Amino acid sequence: MPDIRWSGRVIVGAIALGTVVYLMMVLGPLAELEQITGSKPFDLRPGGYSHDSARDLINALGQEGSRIYLWRQIPLDTVYPALFAISVAGSINWLSGRFAAPFRRWFRAAATAAYFAAFADYVENAMIVAMLTTGSDLSPSLTQIASAATIFKSVLTTLSVVALLLAAILSFAVKLKRSGNPD
Repeated sequence: MPDIRWSGRVIVGAIALGTVVYLMMVLGPLAELEQITGSKPFDLRPGGYSHDSARDLINALGQEGSRIYLWRQIPLDTVYPALFAISVAGSINWLSGRFAAPFRRWFRAAATAAYFAAFADYVENAMIVAMLTTGSDLSPSLTQIASAATIFKSVLTTLSVVALLLAAILSFAVKLKRSGNPD
């Protein structure tokens, strides 16, 4: 059985570091990219994007925006998905430890959505790099793959965060029930 204190420290550390990296991305390069282009960067388009809108964004980025995306945003977004997955999946697994077996199994299965979200984020990053290095001559199939990765990342991230919120609520309810029940 794992040492809960060590696991808790890893989870808290991943949450803290993940929050710092997320804020660095949102307040740093992603904000700069939005300022340069007047529109949301690829990472912040949960509904995906069309070939034309991707090409328009790449053209609006220009050399400076592409440099910021490739050398500031992508490196940060290489670290963030793993921290997100460890934080969310670890928290769900830790919180669901108090649940009856069927619920615990369901939540542990739901926690895997965070790992799939991280994988989709890495695919999205690779496709963004490919689009940026291709420039405005990008192919529709490259855009479709990138957009699909963005959509999958968004859906899986939402599912894993909802599962985390449910696990937190149920864990609190179980703790309240046990503290009020002398059995």
